[in-house]
Amino acid sequence: MELNILLVDDEYFVLKGMEIMLGEQTEFPVKIMTAMDAVDAFDRLSSFRPDVIIADVNMPEIDGLSMLERLSPDSACKYIIVSGYEDQEYLKRALRLHVADYLTKPVDKDYLIQRLKEIFEEKKNRLFHTWMKLRMLLFSGGSDSRTAFSSGELEQFFPFPHLFLCAAALDPQQAEQLKGRLSGYFESVHLFSQNSMAVFLFNYSASIRITDILSILAGLLPSSFGFSAFTENSVTEMADRLFLHYQEALCHSVLAVLPVSEDTRDEICGLIVRRTLQPAISVIRFDLAVSDYINGIYENGFIPSEKIGLLVFTEALAAYLLIAGIRLPDGTVLQLYQTQLPSVRDKHSLSGFLERTLNFWYDSFTPTEQADCSARIVAARQYIDLHYMEDLSLEQVAEAVSANPSYLSYIFRKETGITFLQYLTNVRLQAACRLLTEQPGLSLEDVASRVGYHSASYFHKIFRSRFGVSPRQWKPGMGSLPEDGMM
Repeated sequence: MELNILLVDDEYFVLKGMEIMLGEQTEFPVKIMTAMDAVDAFDRLSSFRPDVIIADVNMPEIDGLSMLERLSPDSACKYIIVSGYEDQEYLKRALRLHVADYLTKPVDKDYLIQRLKEIFEEKKNRLFHTWMKLRMLLFSGGSDSRTAFSSGELEQFFPFPHLFLCAAALDPQQAEQLKGRLSGYFESVHLFSQNSMAVFLFNYSASIRITDILSILAGLLPSSFGFSAFTENSVTEMADRLFLHYQEALCHSVLAVLPVSEDTRDEICGLIVRRTLQPAISVIRFDLAVSDYINGIYENGFIPSEKIGLLVFTEALAAYLLIAGIRLPDGTVLQLYQTQLPSVRDKHSLSGFLERTLNFWYDSFTPTEQADCSARIVAARQYIDLHYMEDLSLEQVAEAVSANPSYLSYIFRKETGITFLQYLTNVRLQAACRLLTEQPGLSLEDVASRVGYHSASYFHKIFRSRFGVSPRQWKPGMGSLPEDGMM
């Protein structure tokens, strides 16, 4: 990452002296453009997006402040004005423009470098936060509401109109090494890693043929990488659809292993992107029954019956890749497809096929992955045990144990035999039973609030459905829950 600086001054030797001075400093990397006047600067801005514009006030025809007043507002770009003397009128205009600094000649070299270093750090932090939000957007499947972007934020991250998204099974170290090699081909390369999955976002100014990009990647990536190429009308529209492009790439990566034609791959990917991977994710999270998921596919009616099995298989594995970032070996995927799919004849056999696919994926975890799952569940249960009295959500617990919410939901059920919500309910009801025993004088409202329920009536309903009696009728020994929250 570099700090992009545009220097504007009509005095040639002053301009070049500033360029040399900033180019030789070692506090931060820079990319410098120069302009001899405002007209020249406007020409530079057509192809260069500066982080900082350092402009002389006293220039012929259009002075530095007038030039800045004509620029479209960009909160990310900082303005530094240089003048031969302090002028109150210039200072007032500079304040209205929210100029970052007003320097008098001769410019204090150490001060300017320190000021630019501060701006560079601001840019680095700003881009890191944008990167984090984009990562959240990608790996949450677009379901996370905390990914709103401010004006101009994405333009800083993606300055060029064309993007290409690539997803491949690479560990973080392999992905970082590959990023360095790919950076020579594209003007901007961003990497997002999740376990054994790596996502590359290439951003470039010229329209490049997709076949040329694929030929470059073919020699560097596993054969089963997936991709999506796109050019949106604006980066805001791109952000709104980015998770769909990632889902398309994941589906492509699954289908690349299977013996199906290119036309069939494109058709299946198109169908899945239209409906998104959310139904499959809901099945993995146990929010949707397999039978309801299968019925929903048949009821939609837009999927050819002979391709439903292929669609379900692709959705299931792509959804796993999305939420867990763990991929089955290509040979295993192909074997699973060839041995299981031929048995699909109707809704019932399709449900069984999906169940076997889901279980096979979990059972195929390596010992390291299984240990990681167990450790995360232990941490999640401990977090719930400490925070059950709060307004606790799956997303909050997942963030606390550094896991994708959907992934945590899946492994929680597989590891414990009950869902996250069932465990949380059990812990809360255990606490309620203790309160009813130790402090029988507490009101129902107090008991409810102390165990995490906002509504006393809702608490009453949950309690009665579990024990068959109201909280006031309950006595110690009447269907107490296990102390560890498990059923």
